[in-house]
Order: sequence, then structure tokens, then C-alpha cells
Amino acid sequence: MADIDDDRRSTLDPARLFSCAGQVAVVTGGSSGIGRACAEALAAAGARVLIAALPDAGPEDVARRMRASGLDVEAMGIDLTATGSATALVSGAVARWGRLDTVVANAGAALDAPGSIDLEALDRMYALHVRSVAELANAAAPVIADSGGGAFLVMSSLAGLRGNRVLSGYAMTKAANAQLARNLAVQWGHAGVRANAISPGVIATEFARPITDDPAIAVLRRERTPLGRFGRVEEVAGAVVWLASSAGAFTTGQNIVIDGGTLIAD
Repeated sequence: MADIDDDRRSTLDPARLFSCAGQVAVVTGGSSGIGRACAEALAAAGARVLIAALPDAGPEDVARRMRASGLDVEAMGIDLTATGSATALVSGAVARWGRLDTVVANAGAALDAPGSIDLEALDRMYALHVRSVAELANAAAPVIADSGGGAFLVMSSLAGLRGNRVLSGYAMTKAANAQLARNLAVQWGHAGVRANAISPGVIATEFARPITDDPAIAVLRRERTPLGRFGRVEEVAGAVVWLASSAGAFTTGQNIVIDGGTLIAD
């Protein structure tokens, strides 16, 4: 009986349950905000992480600072909407570490302007939030399967679950990439690949400053959020570690909403 109890404790030990030791992870949009926090959290949990971001976003500098803290992090400057970039990214991770276990498809941009739907902006956001994520899934899922299974995580948004006055194209493309995660869960589950979307609400980042730094808007958003505050990047990164680790091994096809309760508030 003692041996059974010891075994049970070992599998429930948080240091083991939420460990990403031995994993190789790719995080897109990993040089700032939520993406940077996800990359750092995965690396702190034991993963070897390749950060991908536009060259002018400084991914190499971010990786260098993380390595100075003892984390195993590399960087690739890349435009994810460019032809062949998904294959190059996956190949880069495999060439460096020999496998791929986790992908966090986080790169994003809000290009909407008030008024009617800007079709050019919509096309650009579709290319980034949907097409490039689909291309990355096509390149990564077979490699994750060959590595023994793992996680493909799509950073969606609360905007994709609500009507929006301003973030129209952003919301449409975020709704689409959450559907992509559900499709991937069905298509790749047999090979041990788990796919989930994560939909943050307002998280205190540079990206969200048009909301958090506008007093009138900020007060209204906090009032409509049951927890009464904006989120923090580590609260999203923690969900990424959960879904990438053995703690998330039976979770797939879900859209995890991290919004302080905004979606369900009356």
C-alpha cells in the first residue's frame, strides 16, 4: 500500500505534473507580451524553446536575456506569413534539438480601424491568424506526432467569442483560428497530438494599451469583469504550461477562456 501511495504522490507532484523537461517548443510572436511570457514559462518548466518573431521585434535580444537567466532559448527572426516560413521554423527547431513537442501559435496583430470592415486589413489578419497557423500546423503536427505526441496551441481571443464594434476583422480571424484548433484536435488526436485554443481577455501588455491606458475604456472594462481587473501575462503562460505538460494530457479541442469572467458576466 505504501508503494502505491508513493507512486500516486510522484505522479501528482507539481514539479512532475507540470514539467516540460525534455520538450522542444516553438513560440511565435515570442519577443513580447503574452508570447514572451509563454516562452519564458515553458523554458522555466524545462523545455528548450525557439522564439520566432519578426526580425525588427528583437527576438535574438530576448533569447539572449533568457539564456543569461539559465534558460535554453534560441531565436529566429522570421515573417510567418512568408512562403516557406512554417517549414523553416519547424526545421530550425528539429535541426537544433532533434524533435518538436509543443507549438504556441501566438503571433498576432489588431489592424482594424473604426467604421466599416477594412478588407485589406482583414486579409492581412487572416494571413497571420489563420493561414499562417494552418501552414504551421501542417508542418509541425507530423513532427510532433513522430516525437511521440504533444501540444499545438493556438492563441485566440475573447474577441472571437463576442460581437465587436471596432475589432471586427480581428475577431473574425480569431474565431477562425479557434475553429482550426478544434479541427486539428479531431484530425491529429489518433497520433497523440493535442490541439487547443486559448482566448485571453484584456491582458496588461503593450498590445492592450489602447484599452488599459484609456481611463474611460479601462474603467468600463474592469466594471464588466467579475474579477475587477486586467489579466497578467503569467496567467496566460501558466495555462500554456498546463496544456503542454502531462497535466494537460487529456485536454484537447477546447477553447480555454482566460478573461477574469468577462465573457459570462451579466
